[in-house]
Amino acid sequence: MENTIYTYLTNYLPQSEIDKLKIEMDKPLKYKGLLINSKKISPSSMLEEFSSLEEDSTNLNFYTYLKDVDFPGRDILHTAGAYYILDRSSMLISKYLEPKARELVLDMCAAPGGKTISYALKNPGALIIANDFSLKRAAELSGNVERLGLPNVIVTNFEPSYFLKDFCGYFDKIILDAPCSGTGMFRKESKMKDDWSIEKMNKLLPLQDNLLDVAYKLLAKGGTLSYSTCSFMKEEDEDRVETFLSKYNDINLVKLPIEEGYFEGTLKGTIHIFPYLYRGEGHFLAQLTKSGNIPALETIEKPSDFDEDLNLYTFMYKSEKCALPFVLESVINLHALRMGLKITNTTKYAKCPFDHALSHYLSASKSIELTQEDAAKYLAGQELVCKENLPDGFYPVSFKKVNLGYVNKKCERLKNCYPKGLRIN
Repeated sequence: MENTIYTYLTNYLPQSEIDKLKIEMDKPLKYKGLLINSKKISPSSMLEEFSSLEEDSTNLNFYTYLKDVDFPGRDILHTAGAYYILDRSSMLISKYLEPKARELVLDMCAAPGGKTISYALKNPGALIIANDFSLKRAAELSGNVERLGLPNVIVTNFEPSYFLKDFCGYFDKIILDAPCSGTGMFRKESKMKDDWSIEKMNKLLPLQDNLLDVAYKLLAKGGTLSYSTCSFMKEEDEDRVETFLSKYNDINLVKLPIEEGYFEGTLKGTIHIFPYLYRGEGHFLAQLTKSGNIPALETIEKPSDFDEDLNLYTFMYKSEKCALPFVLESVINLHALRMGLKITNTTKYAKCPFDHALSHYLSASKSIELTQEDAAKYLAGQELVCKENLPDGFYPVSFKKVNLGYVNKKCERLKNCYPKGLRIN
């Protein structure tokens, strides 16, 4: 099967490049990457935590590390949302999308969330609808957004065509990381290699075309569309973009710069990432724009709704108080798994009147700082002893100045309010 893939690539790649790619793909994965959440932790503090971190000069707050030396995914700071683990190639989209104040963004196939998270951190003034058709994957996405403390992300679980009902010509930016055959991920996920076939790849092509058609209808005039796959295959990459361009005469290809480590696609201005050239897994990226001028968004927030401490607008959503950078009526009418920042929790069995998500957004300066031992106990759901002279009530707790969640202080005890579904033994 593997030889079939490389033979197939000779249709559009020089044999010299295929030979280099094959050698690299047969090597074990050496590096992984992480994006620092600079709202929670400084790069200097992160460098003290993990010895093999290496700064990426081309991506702000992004670092690679040796996967056999450091294990940040097992660390308390990961649970606290101080950083997000993702492949370096996944940073490409946010790198080339230019931030714009008060823009509405749709990530059509967002889970597990790397592209949404990287752009949400880059542009906190944007409002991002992060959607995934799979409920299980959308739930994972929602958890990652909550852990990072991102108040500018709404998580939904729809078939992408659902948005055609109310959002045609509405989005300033659309991110489409399309379902694909995954040839670029074979080194990372060997099961995908065993499952690959030309027939399975060909079955995905109509789906990719359909998603691009939906994206066209949802994209505002003057808007930007990023199309990407984790595939090396021209049929899923350049061919889909060329087909898309042939359908719509108001769509224009942006010629992305071919920087060191990139391989220019057969369609000039598109980018392929090959692991022998770049410290990341296989990826393809094309950026396109729709002719015209972006219409202004009609917001409905009032000055009285602005919370100066949160620097967000608050509103009621399904009997709970939530907050966003700005409020659109069409957006808050969506059925969402996560509607920006949820502030209150009024459910019958709530242990705390504040939602757990709020703790990730607050400054740790007023939190009860825990030792590593107590932080581990807290994440396991255990009750703690209060070592500070404080009035009874609800408090955030933190580890290394990064908030973990809430406790309810009663006398000398700290009653644990960490959600059961998140607890770690």
